[in-house]
Amino acid sequence: MKKPTFLLSILLFIILGLFVTRVVISNTISTSGVALGQMQDELRKYKIENALIREKIFTLSSLSNISSEAARIGFSGSKSNFALSKTHPIAAAR
Repeated sequence: MKKPTFLLSILLFIILGLFVTRVVISNTISTSGVALGQMQDELRKYKIENALIREKIFTLSSLSNISSEAARIGFSGSKSNFALSKTHPIAAAR
């Protein structure tokens, strides 16, 4: 007769232990959710800043911007082309 009482008390102890563990874990997760939300907001802000900086870099490094800056400074493009040897056709005409 003592065996069923012993098993019931062990099962009750396990159930209470698991219940307390669940409460502690839930409490920990619920308080860290606020910090997680703040981190996600910061991450979103940095991603937007990175996209704007990347777009500015692409604009400043574009060939049209570089050529306009070179013209503004006073550089001029080379108008004459020369070759050291005459080019040969790739395929012979028959």
